[in-house]
Order: sequence, then C-alpha cells, then structure tokens
Amino acid sequence: MFKKKNCPTSNSQKNATNAYQKGYDQAVKDYKALEPFRKYPQRIINVTNKFIKGKMHALRDYVDGYEDAKQQLSQN
Repeated sequence: MFKKKNCPTSNSQKNATNAYQKGYDQAVKDYKALEPFRKYPQRIINVTNKFIKGKMHALRDYVDGYEDAKQQLSQN
C-alpha cells in the first residue's frame, strides 16, 4: 500500500544542515523585524531525542541554529 522511502545518509546530513540554517535564518528574520526571540524547550527536545533514538534530529538542529543566531545577534 505505502512505499517506504529510502533516506541515504548524505541526504540526512543535508536535511540536518537545512534545518540548522532554517533556524538560524528565522532568528535573523525575527531580529530584523524587531520581534522578540522565541523560546524553545531545548532541554526537553534533547532528552526526548535521546529516548526516541535521534528521530527528532531535524527539530534539534533547527533549535540549535536559532539559538546560535540568537546569541550572536544579542552580542551586537
């Protein structure tokens, strides 16, 4: 009925990079629009990701990118 998608490791690596960049870009966009930075439950995401064997890696990467940009922009 449903076909299972094959996810090669190179594609997974590319998706992780895209998620990080999307988070980073969102923080920059919020900063430029004078919006307050969003607060993500980073600890909960990391703990949950460990329990489900890394299946939330894209969300974790997005939040990491957002937090990195937030720290860089806050220093300026």
